[in-house]
Amino acid sequence: MSKPALLVIDDEKEVLSALNRALRKEFELFLFSDPLAALEFYRDKPIPLVLSDMRMPTMDGATLLGHISEINPSSKRFLLTGHADINLTVAAVNEGKISHYFAKPWDNIELVGELKAAFTVYLSELSTKKLIRVNKEKNAKLSLLNSSMELEINESKKKLDLISTKEAKSFSRLKRTFNTFVGVYANSIALHNEEYSQHNYRIASHARYIAELLDCDKLLSYQIYIAGLLYEAGKIALPQTLLKKPYDQLNHQEQSLFDSFYQIGADLLNDVDELAFVVEIIKHIPEHFDGTGLPEHLSADDIPLGSRILAMVTHFDNLVIGRQHIKPISVIEAKQRLNKMSGSRFEPKLISRYLDMLSALPGSTKVNNLEIPIDLMQLCEGLILTQDVVNNSSSVLLTKGTIIEQSHIDKLVEISNERNEQFSIFIQRAE
Repeated sequence: MSKPALLVIDDEKEVLSALNRALRKEFELFLFSDPLAALEFYRDKPIPLVLSDMRMPTMDGATLLGHISEINPSSKRFLLTGHADINLTVAAVNEGKISHYFAKPWDNIELVGELKAAFTVYLSELSTKKLIRVNKEKNAKLSLLNSSMELEINESKKKLDLISTKEAKSFSRLKRTFNTFVGVYANSIALHNEEYSQHNYRIASHARYIAELLDCDKLLSYQIYIAGLLYEAGKIALPQTLLKKPYDQLNHQEQSLFDSFYQIGADLLNDVDELAFVVEIIKHIPEHFDGTGLPEHLSADDIPLGSRILAMVTHFDNLVIGRQHIKPISVIEAKQRLNKMSGSRFEPKLISRYLDMLSALPGSTKVNNLEIPIDLMQLCEGLILTQDVVNNSSSVLLTKGTIIEQSHIDKLVEISNERNEQFSIFIQRAE
C-alpha cells in the first residue's frame, strides 16, 4: 500500500529537516519553506494531509490552512505552534480550519500516530461519500417504486368500484417489496457488523412493544420498528476493525468517528421519501433527555419519541451483548446502569416501562414473541432459547431452539460455579 501523502510547511530549514526525519518512513512527504509556494503546489495537488508551522513571515499557518480548507474541505489540517501562539491556534480549531495542533517541541510518536489516525478517518469519509452516492442511486429506484405505489393508491381511490383482483395483488406485491428491501438492508447491516445475535431485530421488536404500550398508532409503531432495524445503516461506512472494539476501548478520535454513524445512516436513507420520519428517528438517537446530547441538543419531548425509545433499548442491549465493554455484563447490572441514567440520558417514564417489560418474563403471556435477555438465575423450565448458549471458549453448550429442562439449568449452574463463567441467555416463553 502506498504511503499517505503529507504536505509540510515550515520556514525554518532545521525544523523542516527534523520533520522529514520523523515522518519520511510513514508518509510520502512534500516539504516547503515558503507558504505561498506550498499553496500554489496544493492547488494542483490537493493531498489529504497538511502540517504547517503557525508563525511564518509571509503567511501564518492558520491563514494558510484556511486557504487549504477552501481548496479541499476533506483535507486533514494540522498546526505546529509555540506557547505564544496558543490563542490564535485555539481560534483556528474553533473555526474549523485545523483538525489538531502540536505544541513545540513535539513528540514524534504522538505526531505520527495522530497523522495516521487522521488519514484513516479521511479514507473512511471518502468511502462514506462513495457509499452515499451508490445508495442514492438505489434509493432513487426504491423511491420510484414506492411512488408507483402511491399512484396505485390514488388511482384506486378514484376507481374503487372498478378495481380488479389483479390490481389489488399488484399493490400487495409492492408493499411486500418495500418490506423485503428493509429486511435485506437490515441483514446487510448485520453481516457488515459481523453481528449474529439478531441485535437489530431484537431492539426493533422491543422498541415497537414499548410504543404500543404508550398507545402509539400503528403507523408510528411501525416507523419505530423500521428505525430499529435500520439504525445502524451508517456502520456500513465504518471499517470493521473499528466495529470489533468495545466502545469504551476506543480513543477519542475513534469514538468521534464511530458516533458519526447515526448521521451517516440518516444521509444514506434520506432520499427515500417513505423513510423520512424513520430518518429523523435515527438522526436523533444520540440526543440526551437533559439536552446534553447530539446532534442538536434537543431535550425531553423535543426529541422524537422513537429516538428516545431506541436510545434506551439499544444502550441496554449493547451492554448485555458486550459492545460497550470488553465483556458482556449481567442483565441485572445492565438494568441498574440504565436506571442510573434516568432523567439525564434517558426519559424516566420510558425507563420505568422498559424495566417493567424486561422483568415481566418469564411469567408474562403478553410478551411471548419477544426475545429477552436473562441471567442464569432467572432461567426456568419451559423457556425456549433463541440464541445458542456458549462458554468463554465459544463452545456451544445449548443450541438455539432448546426447550429448557431442569437438567439444563443444573448443568449451566455447575459450569458457572466451577469456571466462574457468565452466560448470555436469550429466551422466549414457550406457548
